[in-house]
Amino acid sequence: MNNISAEQFAHPSYKWIGERRFVTNLQNWRISNFPGGIGFSLYNYALEKSLKVVLKAYREDGSCERYLLDTYYCGEWGGNWQKWQTHQLPLFPYESCHGRITYITFSYLVHHNSRSVPSRYDYNFATLDDFHRGWTESSDFHDAYFKKENDYKTYELDRGMVQSALDRINTTYKDLPVRPFFTRGNTWSPEHPVREIHRQIDRVIERKKNDPGGRHFIWLAIFDFDNFHVAEHLIYARQKGVDVECIADWAAVSSLNCTENIARMRRGGIPILGVVRNTPCEPFQGIASMHTKIIIFDGEVVHCSSYNLHFHLWGGNWEQALFYYSGDFALLYANIYHAIRGGVIGELSTRPESRFNLFYSFGRHHAPRKDYYRPQDAIITEINNASDFIILSMFDIGYLAGVSHHEHHETDVITALINARNRGVRVKIILNGMIAHTGPLPESWDLNRRRPLKEAVRRLKDAWMEITFIYYWGSIYSPVHH
Repeated sequence: MNNISAEQFAHPSYKWIGERRFVTNLQNWRISNFPGGIGFSLYNYALEKSLKVVLKAYREDGSCERYLLDTYYCGEWGGNWQKWQTHQLPLFPYESCHGRITYITFSYLVHHNSRSVPSRYDYNFATLDDFHRGWTESSDFHDAYFKKENDYKTYELDRGMVQSALDRINTTYKDLPVRPFFTRGNTWSPEHPVREIHRQIDRVIERKKNDPGGRHFIWLAIFDFDNFHVAEHLIYARQKGVDVECIADWAAVSSLNCTENIARMRRGGIPILGVVRNTPCEPFQGIASMHTKIIIFDGEVVHCSSYNLHFHLWGGNWEQALFYYSGDFALLYANIYHAIRGGVIGELSTRPESRFNLFYSFGRHHAPRKDYYRPQDAIITEINNASDFIILSMFDIGYLAGVSHHEHHETDVITALINARNRGVRVKIILNGMIAHTGPLPESWDLNRRRPLKEAVRRLKDAWMEITFIYYWGSIYSPVHH
């Protein structure tokens, strides 16, 4: 695989910059945004294939912002060559914690024979002058000034190793090495999970100190990790020789969120990748995002949570986390981590009756009776298998549908929960009170303002299900974010 590159399967064909527009970021700045896109010629080498783009925006202070984007099929060139493109570029050339852009390049990668193959080179997309004039040349992809060796590499884990890790967890572990943590609006508490995050960072630093020639790492993939103390600690770890890499949703690490914590991490040499799942600054394109919340410490400890790390903004939330203290669990999560950053996800064989399974929304899982066993299928299966009680605590709930392991038709979560109650299972549902209702929001103090329930929740209520709505004291808002 080292002898092939993505250029053997695809090459850039066209690009564009749209009309400048102004948007407001989280800091309430009015900033410039440009639509834009890149088109490719992709050889039709397989029925299932993938082409991804890594956009690299170089700023005045020397920092580089990196973004990972998917492309999509949009036509035929002829002669077994297809037209693929992306129009989801986060282009903010002017306002930033790092100054204006100097230029933007991109590399790309394809998935071929269950491996990710990166391009050999970076290619020119645009310079600051291109944004000044409002258009870019389609003929300067290969400008020698910008065409450099691509330094963004992707990885896949050995499928057999990952499968063996899952099998060991379910066969040889007497007790699962898992510790739960909870936040209850108590960021000052010694039991708050952020303390365990810092302890694990220190542990990796100490291991690096005792093994200076070895590779020790911290991989973080969290929707939003804007946290002063965690940022400082990760920068310190980087200075001590620990490999630190961070992945977030693109909006959390772009000009839409000009936070000095993220900027300091970039300046400190920590690679930060923003994953793009929707079209920047186009609300009608939906709210898809990179929403995982995992940290892998040196391949031995894993943190997985419902919370982001911006406790200074949402420290009052009630949330949960699990820490796994095992290399086998770390291997399973590393399989997901590498897929998030562009690699091919390793396929796993799961048994629904096993005591532990790990699912990823873009993963590949199969079960004895199912060639494709999705996370929602696992949820419906567990609800249908419950015999005594189900306790459900959710930020939001809707008509997520899946196929139970022993069935061949889809059932939605609402129907499955009602059916479970009807067959004698105790079902207790705890919901975020504000999110469970719909309609315009009243003032936070207006507790008497009535809002209608969302349709899925109303159906549960109409079926006389046991539901509790949680709120902050004296407010319409709720701390529940599980």
